[in-house]
Amino acid sequence: MVLLAATLIVGCSKESETAAPAPTFEWTTEIPAEGPSFVVPDTKFELTYTAAHVASVEVGGLAEGWSAQVDPAAGRIEVSATADAATQTTLKITATGENGERLSPSVALYCLNAFDDPKGVFVLNEGNMTTENGSLTWISPEGYVVDDAYKAVNGTELGNVAQDMDFCDGRIYIISQNGDTNPNGTTFENDGMLVVVDARTLKRTASFTKEQLPGLDWPTHVAVLDEQHIYIRDNACIHRFDATTGTLTTVEGSDGAPKSRFVKMNDKVYTCKSGAFCYLYELSTASDDVTRYRLPFSGMECPINELLGIQGADDGRMWVMSFGFGKTAINKFDLSTLKVIQRQIGVQPAAGSSGVTFVARGNDLYYADGVTLYHLPFDESGDLTADSGLTAEKSLVDLSTLDKSAAQLYNGLGIHPVTGCLYANTIKSFPLYTQNTIWSFDLAAGTEAPAARYDNYTNFPAGFYFPTGRE
Repeated sequence: MVLLAATLIVGCSKESETAAPAPTFEWTTEIPAEGPSFVVPDTKFELTYTAAHVASVEVGGLAEGWSAQVDPAAGRIEVSATADAATQTTLKITATGENGERLSPSVALYCLNAFDDPKGVFVLNEGNMTTENGSLTWISPEGYVVDDAYKAVNGTELGNVAQDMDFCDGRIYIISQNGDTNPNGTTFENDGMLVVVDARTLKRTASFTKEQLPGLDWPTHVAVLDEQHIYIRDNACIHRFDATTGTLTTVEGSDGAPKSRFVKMNDKVYTCKSGAFCYLYELSTASDDVTRYRLPFSGMECPINELLGIQGADDGRMWVMSFGFGKTAINKFDLSTLKVIQRQIGVQPAAGSSGVTFVARGNDLYYADGVTLYHLPFDESGDLTADSGLTAEKSLVDLSTLDKSAAQLYNGLGIHPVTGCLYANTIKSFPLYTQNTIWSFDLAAGTEAPAARYDNYTNFPAGFYFPTGRE
C-alpha cells in the first residue's frame, strides 16, 4: 500500500467567536461519471481541484506500483503508475477543513499497461479518409472503453484509413490504406502505412511510411507469419514484406485476391479467388508462389461461382461462403481431400470493406442481412441435403428494433473466441457516422437485449480483433 501526503500549512490566527466556515473541495478535472480515469504507465496524470477553507489535503489508498503527490498551492495532484502496477486502484483523498471537518472524495484509476488480456476486444477504425487518421479502440475485460488506445499510449496516430491488423510473436501489425497522404493529396501527420506495436503495451516498435513501401497500391489486409513473411494484399496482388531488410516481393500467382481478411492456419496463410473457377490460395514460408486449391463446381446443389468469404474451422478445414445461381451457401471444405459439405442459407450477406461476411465459433456460424443477425448451426451428420440449412437458419435479432439509429451495419461481425460474445458495429448513416454503437450479445443469455452496448466511440470501424493470449 502506498500512502503519500502533502499538507497545506495554514498560519495561526486569533481565536474568533465565529465558527470556521465549512470546507469545500471540487474537481476541475473532468472525472468520468462511470468507470475509471485512464493512466498511461510512466507518465504524469494530473488531477486539478479547487478548495476553500481547507487546512490540508492528503492522498492514499493506492495499490502497489502507484504513487501520487499533492501540490496544494497549485490545486494539483499528480498520479503515476509503473509498467507493472496493479491494473486498477482507487485514489482516496482526505481534505481536512479549518474547522476539523473532513471531506473524502475518491477517484477510480485504471493503468493502461496491458492490452493482451484474451478477454479484451479491439475495434480498428478507418477514420474519415478526408479529415482524420485511423484509430484503435480498446474494450477492456471489465467493459471499459479507451477511445483511441494507440494514441493514448504513443502520443501519435495510425495511418489514414486503417484497414486491418494481425497478431504474431507478441506484436500487432496494423496496415492503413493511405499512410500519410490520401488520394486527394491531403497530407496527414501519423506513423505511416504499416505500424508495428508491442501486443502487451501497444507501444510502437517499428513503422514504415508510404515511401518505404513504394510497391503498394491501396493496401487493405495483412497477415504475418514472422518478420520476414508479412503478407500484404493490395489492389494488384499479394506482396511479401521483409521487415528486417525492407524489401517487398510479389507473391507469384496471387492476382485477383479479394478485399478480404486473410486466414491463418497451421503456419500458413490463406485467401481466395472467384471466377469461372474458384480457388483457395495458400501462402507459406517455403515459397513466394501461391499453392491453389480448386473448389468443386459441378454436382453441387448450390454451385460455387463466387466466393463471399472464408474462415478457418477448428478442425483444420475451411469455412467458405459462396454464391451461385441465385443461392448462398456455407461450405466446409477439406483441403486434403477437396471434398465439400454444403448448407444453403437464405440471405446473401454484404462483405463491406473488411471482407468479413460471416464469423464462426465451433460449428456455429453467424452473419447479417442489413442489421438483422442470423445463426446457422452447421450439422454435417447424416445425409442432410444442402437446403437443410434453410430450415436450421435462425434469425437472432434486428438491431434497428433495439435502436432506430442502428440503421446500417458497418463492416462485419465478430465472435469472441474466449467469451463467445457476438459483436456488431452499426452507424446511423454515412454522413452521421459519429452516431454509432458497438453491440455485444451473450449468446448463452439470448439476443432480446445486448449484454453491453457502447455508443459513439467508432469512426468507420474496420472490424473486431481479439488478443491471442498471453505468452
